[in-house]
Amino acid sequence: MYLNISTLKAKLSMNNNDFSSILELVESKFGRGSSKNWKNRDFEDLNFEISKKTKTNISAHTLKRVFGKIKTDEYYLPQKATIQALKQYVNFEKNEIKKNEIQSPIVKEDVDLNQKEKKRKSKTSILVLIISILVISSTVFYLYLSQNSGQLIPGEIKLISTEGRIPASAQFEYSTPNNKDSFRICYDGNFEPIPVPNGKNLKSNYYYQYPGLFRVRMWKNKQIVSPNTLVYVQSKGWEIFGRYPKQKQMERFYPINMEKCMQSGLFYPTKSVISSVGMDTTRLTEITLNNYHPTGIMGDNFKLETTLKNADEWPGSSCNSVYLYIVGLKESIELHFANPGCSYWIHCRISEKKLDRHNENLKNFSFDLTQWQNIRIENTNKNIRVFVNNIARFSTSYSESIGEIMGVTVKFQGNGYLKNYSLTDLNNKEIFNF
Repeated sequence: MYLNISTLKAKLSMNNNDFSSILELVESKFGRGSSKNWKNRDFEDLNFEISKKTKTNISAHTLKRVFGKIKTDEYYLPQKATIQALKQYVNFEKNEIKKNEIQSPIVKEDVDLNQKEKKRKSKTSILVLIISILVISSTVFYLYLSQNSGQLIPGEIKLISTEGRIPASAQFEYSTPNNKDSFRICYDGNFEPIPVPNGKNLKSNYYYQYPGLFRVRMWKNKQIVSPNTLVYVQSKGWEIFGRYPKQKQMERFYPINMEKCMQSGLFYPTKSVISSVGMDTTRLTEITLNNYHPTGIMGDNFKLETTLKNADEWPGSSCNSVYLYIVGLKESIELHFANPGCSYWIHCRISEKKLDRHNENLKNFSFDLTQWQNIRIENTNKNIRVFVNNIARFSTSYSESIGEIMGVTVKFQGNGYLKNYSLTDLNNKEIFNF
């Protein structure tokens, strides 16, 4: 059925100025710049933020329509529930949508026509027909939009117990939002989510082979449908693990003895040391140094300084990537460095900000990693600056606190060399040191 634009606007009780203001406030609160530059993952993350605060699920697909990323017909406007959720997300209290406003155009038209009915009773049947058409059309329109945005019934995951240190086994209890859709649980962000049966208060288990802070959550398709549940696997000081890139979920991680990796005061796990733990050095490997324990220190003010380089050559690698992770209780800072020409592959995360080739020129994170490089990262009140050999290479700021620093990781593609590593607060109080 056809609905003219004036009826739709009256139905939604929203003028264009108010709606534009709401979208501007959403962009500002979300903190990822203009929505014109948002990618699919940004809309997924916004979907989760809105769901978490308002308990209303506006799908990423619907958000794309609202922000004009998907072409719609000229009469498209979001439904009332969508607008209310956006207003609640940004605490927008102006021009509250009133329930009786949907009916007001029809009531007014009804009054006008009833007045005319005294003179022209013959038009009564036309009025009834118009009202019927509008009611039926509005119902169809509402049902159509309701399929794209409805109340979120969140999933739930609880950590029941853990056993062991490294490796560690964790037992969970979970409930899916319903019994008809397919759901998956991501136990470790380095791997794809695992499909799980539907139901209430079901049990599941996972095996953690290396230290870290793991954010466990439930997914439906590409949408997060549960709050994070944290699993914290602590280390005993610095611990070293080897793995293969893109390995499968339960493939082995290889613990490596620290003493065997020290060569003339430098951290340098040779190929013979890596081979001695069972790894195939004809394949590309990844070596990580990990140190995870509670620090009691907030992660929005720190200085990290390290001197490192990567191997001259390694089978299957030309970018010689190096990664530095500072993991907070709430968010993390993850920086990726690579050889010149490899900025296409670089991806970084700075709290809520995700930087990659789609939204940022990251060429300043690429330099010759076969030579010793001094990297310094300064974080002052959520303002990040990155220096390489005392030359400023990158700066940005973020909004969401990463929380207490819970651990750090240095990752080399290949084997890598590390001369020093020092993470301190701004008063030079040591947090982690190698």
